[in-house]
Amino acid sequence: MKQFNRTALHKAVVIAAVSIAPLSVSAANEGAELEEVIVQGAPVYRDRTPSVSPELEYDTEFFQQFEPTSVGDMLKRTPGVAFSSDVGEYDSPQLRGLGAGYTQVLINGRRIAGSSADRSAAVDRIPAEMVDRIQIIRSPSADQDSQGVGGTINIILKDGASLQGGSIRLGVLSFDDNKYRNSAALSYGAQTNDVTWSTSATFSERYVAKQKTETVTSPEGELDTREIEHDVRDSDDISLSAAVTFQLDENSTLGFSANKVITERTENQTEEASEVNDDGDLELDGLARDAVDIEEDTLTLGTLYTQKFGQSSNWEISADYSKTEQTEDADLFERDDYESIEEYDGIENLDISDEEFIVATSVGTELNSGIALKTGLVASMKEREETYTEFDVESDGFVNGVDLLQTYEVEEDRLDAFLLGETALGESGILELGVRVESTDRTIENEVSKTDTSETHVNPSAHFSYEVGDRGTFRTSLARTVRRPAFTELSPTILEDEPEDGDAKQGNPDLDDEVSNGLDIGYEQRILGRGIAGFNVFYREVSDVIEEVGITRAGGGTLYSYNNAGDGEVWGVEMDFNVPISDQTGFFANVTWLDSEIEDQFTGETRRFRDQPNYVYNVGITHNIPSWDVSTGFSYQQQGKSLQVDLDREVELEYDGNLEAFIEKRFDNDYVLRLTGTNLLDAEKREHFTNYGGDSAQEILDNHIAGDVDEFEDEVETAGPVITLTLRKRF
Repeated sequence: MKQFNRTALHKAVVIAAVSIAPLSVSAANEGAELEEVIVQGAPVYRDRTPSVSPELEYDTEFFQQFEPTSVGDMLKRTPGVAFSSDVGEYDSPQLRGLGAGYTQVLINGRRIAGSSADRSAAVDRIPAEMVDRIQIIRSPSADQDSQGVGGTINIILKDGASLQGGSIRLGVLSFDDNKYRNSAALSYGAQTNDVTWSTSATFSERYVAKQKTETVTSPEGELDTREIEHDVRDSDDISLSAAVTFQLDENSTLGFSANKVITERTENQTEEASEVNDDGDLELDGLARDAVDIEEDTLTLGTLYTQKFGQSSNWEISADYSKTEQTEDADLFERDDYESIEEYDGIENLDISDEEFIVATSVGTELNSGIALKTGLVASMKEREETYTEFDVESDGFVNGVDLLQTYEVEEDRLDAFLLGETALGESGILELGVRVESTDRTIENEVSKTDTSETHVNPSAHFSYEVGDRGTFRTSLARTVRRPAFTELSPTILEDEPEDGDAKQGNPDLDDEVSNGLDIGYEQRILGRGIAGFNVFYREVSDVIEEVGITRAGGGTLYSYNNAGDGEVWGVEMDFNVPISDQTGFFANVTWLDSEIEDQFTGETRRFRDQPNYVYNVGITHNIPSWDVSTGFSYQQQGKSLQVDLDREVELEYDGNLEAFIEKRFDNDYVLRLTGTNLLDAEKREHFTNYGGDSAQEILDNHIAGDVDEFEDEVETAGPVITLTLRKRF
């Protein structure tokens, strides 16, 4: 009976959202103080920032009606953002579909320390409640870090000026396996004549229960093995934030900020493996269970001083510190059948510490000629240590000692300098020219080796915008960007069972940075009063692309490393529409067509960049009914197939689309009760592996090039719908 009621509830959310037509994106009065909580009528859309460079900006009102839990849930609705996460999770965003390491994530314009080795940020740990707006920076100016080849995501947190009062949120999440989780948030901010301050606290419970079915078949299509996995991931996130800014006098300010995110996560995975016996029937081959406990703490501290000189000059200096510590403990169990006693198969531990300190200063002035200049320096010091331990464990769990200990340490110091100039060209044009010099010194070492490297990049940029009439804007942009290698790509430590069981992987400390020369050309048009339509084409020429390479056969698997595989090209078309259908109804859609080209170092054939889907799109409609104080709507996200090519396999990845819907009721202009649903179509993640075998790396490669398949493997991962009931109040 419970299952019937849950299914009926899921259907009711969909029916409620699509039966009240027409529907709209977000309905709140632009600029109103109650936008954060109360939906009032006119649709709210994205806008561009004042920057001459191509940037999109989305306020929290664009996302809030769908009650996103995290920044990851928010970003899946923005143009060109893809994910390669497990189904139901949105952790590391991929702008323009490129791997997560190609996307730079900033908090309030600053880099933050993180546990990810590829320098990406796990945005699913950043609660949506803390966010004021999100900027998508497609091409950077010289005063912005050049790290993002695919682009930069800048997450602006709420402060006292944006809050202007308090809000409280209580929520309960329902899952299709009859589990429930809670969430709560409290924030308050105020602004007086000389002090602006804010504080917030958020607690959220994230939960994903997945099932994966893996089947291995022969080239002739005969079933060989089947494995069924049940994977439950349960997270508790506590986020605390505070900021205060003092107006020292009419020309100077001093601000302080602090953020703390604490995550406790468990991952419990059970596996049931079966193989085909001589009679052609599936026979149980073994059972396994992994119990993983993860604790991750992130602390960020910042201070900013600004000083104006006269009417045309200003100076600012800032200092930011961030540190992330992660501990991951895994107990591995196995047994032959359901009647056997479960025995320990292994105990593993992973410790990561990532710390960064950044000091920056800049001076801006406007000359009498009308030219605005800005120059600055940024110095940063980063330290990272990663230790992996495997224990020698008996079947009863008794630990004899350490079986394997692997560690590496990285020290990375950067000194950046930039010069930026902007001037008007006629009455309608603005030209911005800049150059940024980034110098990096890096030391990476493990138990047996130590390597020092140094690289300097001169990254010019040029941006031009031109107003076409009262409603149109044309933009063109040229910029050089950089992708620095992931720390695991640099570490000489050999990692066992990567990327698959039996394989091994070793980094290459002599890797060069990837450098990209990029072009963006775009046009946007204001339509129907508050609507906007944007069109952008982009091209990236990327040199020294870093990819995995199989270097030798190791035991029963392959030893992989990394090299600068050569040069590649990335291009695409981005379109987004945000159109008011009526005063109470709006429509939004964005679609990005993606393509790329690089010569595969294994096969010699031309292919796309790894993990890049061929398209990403979003579409949504919501509708407001003022007489009932009710709003409703839906959104749908979909990304195309992507391909990954390794020495011994080719992997095709595909996701089903994600349907979300909401219906809300407002009371007394102070309360909002909102029912939302996500993954309402039970989306699947599908991976198709074409595996090639051989007794040596060269034989595997020969079979790969010849198309001599050893086996096919298919993995299908599913997770159920999530229903959220939320009550909000503004005070």
